[in-house]
Amino acid sequence: MTQVLEKSVREKLIEQIPLARLGQPEDVARCVSFLVSENASYITGQVINVNGGMLM
Repeated sequence: MTQVLEKSVREKLIEQIPLARLGQPEDVARCVSFLVSENASYITGQVINVNGGMLM
C-alpha cells in the first residue's frame, strides 16, 4: 500500500514513527492471533492501535 508513495514522503512518514519503520501485515496478524487466543479471553471492547507508537 505504501509502495505508491514517493520515497521522500515515505521517509518523512517513517520519521514520525517511534519504531522507525512502516508496519507490515504480520504486525496486524500477530495482534489478531493474540486476540483470538485463550490469552485474550478476558479482553472485551478494546481498541488496539497497531501503529508502531505513532499514536498513543
